[in-house]
Amino acid sequence: MHFIIPKNYKFKNKIFGIIDYSTALINIIWGVIVYFILKKIAISFSIKAFIFSTLVFPVLLCTLLGFNNESPIYTIKYLMRYLVKPKIYLFRKVYINYSQTQKNSQRKL
Repeated sequence: MHFIIPKNYKFKNKIFGIIDYSTALINIIWGVIVYFILKKIAISFSIKAFIFSTLVFPVLLCTLLGFNNESPIYTIKYLMRYLVKPKIYLFRKVYINYSQTQKNSQRKL
């Protein structure tokens, strides 16, 4: 049995098949930072839980949904790369009919 795997397919290691390891690490670091900042503030537990969920879960949700199946970390990386070097590459599709090109070249000879 032969399997056909496209050449543009990327094998990325993911946690539970959903989140890239680098994105999961960033999410964990963000959650820990928010947790320790809230730990220093003297407010009730319910307000801390509300603030934590307000700051952490939207980031986690964006990570799970992504942008066109692209990790938000990579999207931010692409945006930062564009801000440093603002280059836009435009491609124009040109269709060449080789059969007519060959006929024209034979006529010139």
